Amino acid sequence: MTSDPLHIAIAGTGRMGKAVEATAKKRGHSIVGRFNRLNPVTLKTLNASNPDVIIDFTGPQVAVTHMRLYSMSNTSAVIGTTGWYDHLKEVMNVFNANSSGLVYGSNFSLGIQLLFQALNTLAPLLDQLTEFDITLHESHHSAKLDSPSGTAIDLANAILGKLQRKKRWSLPTVPYDASTLEVTSTRLGHVFGQHRVLIDGPSDYLVFEHTAKNRDGFAMGAVLAAEWIQGRKGFYSVEEMMDHWVKHHLNS
Repeated sequence: MTSDPLHIAIAGTGRMGKAVEATAKKRGHSIVGRFNRLNPVTLKTLNASNPDVIIDFTGPQVAVTHMRLYSMSNTSAVIGTTGWYDHLKEVMNVFNANSSGLVYGSNFSLGIQLLFQALNTLAPLLDQLTEFDITLHESHHSAKLDSPSGTAIDLANAILGKLQRKKRWSLPTVPYDASTLEVTSTRLGHVFGQHRVLIDGPSDYLVFEHTAKNRDGFAMGAVLAAEWIQGRKGFYSVEEMMDHWVKHHLNS
């Protein structure tokens, strides 16, 4: 990741946006624009702030409109908003056709990305170790609206992409279907975010768990993505970014 100072704009100035701003400043970057409902993202406001990259944690109702504007103004972007993936191919085509770049993801936490890397290695082994079964559980605070979480769905799809004997993911069903990866959710109190991958065999039980303690991990991942996208064009998931980063450092 580059450490050159960047001019960063932030879309969404709530708690996540404030965490992103604090992290960006600690890494030597400057904040040149803050966008919210009172100061919305438009071509005029984008051009006035002229950022190297914009980090967007707004909402799904405006995400696609924002991304079209970022593309039109050739502004690279980091998108932490979820709920817009029905338009993913459309946005991908737009950014692949211009000179700016975009990184998107349901979870920019570096810890979660380490979990993805571990599952990429582990899941294929379970096709040979058929006595082991695997499931996934996530817990979040009671105000969270979606269930399962976007991160849980991404983890499930990552497992399905590597584990051939699991054909789909689903909420629990009766009777149990061994070809289905069960995904379960809990909404409880003030739990910030927890994802657990459970692997059970006749003699062993493994747990891979990520627990978010605050927003700082998400903010750091988003700022690192803003640094990484500099000089690149096209459309990338945060998992693709991390794969590139891991391969670069393993080969250096």
